[in-house]
Amino acid sequence: MPSEMSFQLFTSLRYDPQLLTSDENSWDVLNFVSPSPFYMLRYHRDRMLEAAQHFDFHEVAKRLENGKALHNDLIHHVNQWAEKGGQDEALKLRLLFDKDANLEVDISVVPPVPLETLYPPSFEPPSAASAPHPAKAFKPSPLTGGALSLGPTDTLSPQGQPSTWLVRLDKAATPSTPFTLLKTTHRDFYDTSRARALPKNPTTPAFAEVMLFNECNELTEGTMTSLYLFRGGRWITPPVGVPTGEFTSSTLKTSESGEDHCDEGELRKPFAGRWGHSVRSAKVGAGGQRGTTRRWALKKGMCMEEPVSVDTVQVGENVWVSNGVRGFGYGKVVE
Repeated sequence: MPSEMSFQLFTSLRYDPQLLTSDENSWDVLNFVSPSPFYMLRYHRDRMLEAAQHFDFHEVAKRLENGKALHNDLIHHVNQWAEKGGQDEALKLRLLFDKDANLEVDISVVPPVPLETLYPPSFEPPSAASAPHPAKAFKPSPLTGGALSLGPTDTLSPQGQPSTWLVRLDKAATPSTPFTLLKTTHRDFYDTSRARALPKNPTTPAFAEVMLFNECNELTEGTMTSLYLFRGGRWITPPVGVPTGEFTSSTLKTSESGEDHCDEGELRKPFAGRWGHSVRSAKVGAGGQRGTTRRWALKKGMCMEEPVSVDTVQVGENVWVSNGVRGFGYGKVVE
């Protein structure tokens, strides 16, 4: 298993021919080539670049400067897949870079989903039939991306029926380190969390998720998704962040008097496009991954960043989750 001394940088993204028909996916802030069959490739590049800068993978950072070249490299790998008998269908591409900038691409088939699952028009509010939550007492915010009350013709999910997830809260904290913030092959803490919180024989393993939390008892992310919860009349997602210097769990707990920490999303060498401002930037976020779909949802105004205490999580409440391969899914917190 990769250690903190030996690891690769990676990201997993979706290749899908139907994305060539998506106006949203053709947006120049999401892709380097238009139209593109890659799901938010520019955001994946940005995330890998940030990790390369943080961990001093200098050759990787140089290679990632050319986004169109990355697009062409991935097209080449997909074409090679097809030449070996693969079909032109939805695929998961797992990109791995070693410190010398050698690129390895693992390809596997993934289930088809409608475009509305990849780019939902809004986050629908929790069902009125769900257990009441204190957050519902607050006035709705226009930043939710949609109406906050269900009418007789409204549905719980947007068009396309997003996948239903069963979500459990972890039983112990996951210490915050650069490896919980930046995507590398050093990820045993995710396996530990899933082994700790999920039943040994889950009925729906493909859509079972665990919510991680840090030493401050604040949610950070899921083991393979970004999290969105309904609080204060709006959808919120836990803040993230990477400081320019050292990041340890103590960064979350303390703040030196008078010291102005870099706000969330700050890079050693910033480029255009921010991850969204954290309301608690002085503590550099909660400590989760900087999800690509999360970044899109923030940019579209469908959610806001805000700390989420584990004490507010209730069994039966509805949540949204998302990642760069499966898109967005709707779920429920279970025991």
